[in-house]
Parts: sequence; C-alpha cells; structure tokens
Amino acid sequence: MQKIKEQYAYKGWRNIIHKTYLNKADTPITFDVVENGDYVTVAAFTKDQEAILVRQFRPGPEQELVSFSEGYIDATETPEQAARRELLEETGYKAGKITLLKRLRTAYSTENHYCLVATDCRYLQAPQLDEAEEITTFTMPLDEFKRYIKETDDPQFVNVATAYLALDHLKWL
Repeated sequence: MQKIKEQYAYKGWRNIIHKTYLNKADTPITFDVVENGDYVTVAAFTKDQEAILVRQFRPGPEQELVSFSEGYIDATETPEQAARRELLEETGYKAGKITLLKRLRTAYSTENHYCLVATDCRYLQAPQLDEAEEITTFTMPLDEFKRYIKETDDPQFVNVATAYLALDHLKWL
C-alpha cells in the first residue's frame, strides 16, 4: 500500500494518528494508529527461581492487572538499561544478568516492545514509584507461576508472550 496522508487525530499521553493508504484498487483506506514510545517488559526471577511480579491498576480495563515490570525506554538508554532501571524502580529488585529475548511489533501501533529476562535478581531497596503508579510487588514460586500463566479463566496476567520466551530461554518450560 502507498501512504497518501497522515495526520494527528488526538495528542495526549499516547497519540492517535490517522494514516491513509491507497490499496491495489486505488481506494483510500484510513487506519487509526497509536503513536507510542518504545518500551520494555522484563521477566525477572530471583536466585531461588521465583517470578518477580507487580500488581497495578490499569485504566483501560479499570482494574488491577498482574505483570512483569514494564516501562518506557528513555532517549539515552538501551533496552537492557531501561529494563534494569524499571525493575529497580518498580520492584526494588536489582537484576543480576539481563538478556534481550525479542523485539515485538503490533499491527496498529508505532512502538517497539522489547522483551527481556533478568536472572539472579535480589531485593535491594524500596520501590521508587511515579505518582501515577500504585504498584504492589510480590514473588511467585516457579511451579506456581508456570500454572498461573496457563489459567484460561484468569485474564489478569498480561505478559504471557514474554513469560514463555523467558521460560524457554531459561529451559524452565
């Protein structure tokens, strides 16, 4: 498809762009695209193979969801640096080793989503949260975590892809 027009429909914490393309029949097709910054999700585990998780209110579903630590990559950071920073800020845990697992894209967004795994994490300090973050940190033993991510009736865990990438990388599946 050939892009013929692009304009902002909304500017806010995330922006919405209307992108118009000509299809093969020369018919204009307009898509709503979310303009969002690149971010990391860090699947973190303690030396005792416990998953380090956060419970946080999310405005989209208007409820608390469970996830790994996530956050935007600052302009001067690599994904690995952002993962270390976000893990420490949100949970108080310091990563031992961090490995980049995969970069993901989505169909209707501009972002790059970097999935990383952090191992040998140890608790260092109290979390340093932003005013918009109300986060509870908790750990879950590996066997319980592996069951949890497969539960079909519980949609609260939001990082299933990153979890499976990490467990596969660590040979813990």
